[in-house]
Amino acid sequence: MSQITRREWVKGMALATLGTVAFYDAKSISPTHFNFTLAEDQTLELIMGAIIPESSIPGAISLGVPNFVKTMMKDCYEVKAQQSFKNVMGNIPKLFLTENKKEISTASESEKEQFLFQLEKGKHGVEAQKTLATLKGLTIQGYMSTEYIMVNHLNYQMAPGFFNGCAPIKK
Repeated sequence: MSQITRREWVKGMALATLGTVAFYDAKSISPTHFNFTLAEDQTLELIMGAIIPESSIPGAISLGVPNFVKTMMKDCYEVKAQQSFKNVMGNIPKLFLTENKKEISTASESEKEQFLFQLEKGKHGVEAQKTLATLKGLTIQGYMSTEYIMVNHLNYQMAPGFFNGCAPIKK
């Protein structure tokens, strides 16, 4: 029987510790399968385009805010909230069609706004009202944190306090 050296023992303990930590982390990760269908994705973009429309400055759609909202919903919300969000996004075209007798994709901005006001007031249920409030909050958060808005409208500087190495020193 051969004796184990100190170096081999430390190496074995380190591997055992790292393996335990890696197993624990892999076990704690729960896979989320939160993906939008094409129809839900289009509905999301139509609503976000009505919340922050295009004007002289880019709107929510052209600044890529829908990707932010989808990532936040996937990574930061519980499964129950995700399912509620998906259900409402799937039902909005049907609700709009029954109320306005036309598709939401062909509606004018004012018709979409009126529909969103009704959702906000709770006409179509508490779940739709909460989903719209969540969507509005995430849309505004994502829009205000885009590089374009931060740099061009909020005077954000990546590294404030510029260094000028050639400044004369006065005594």
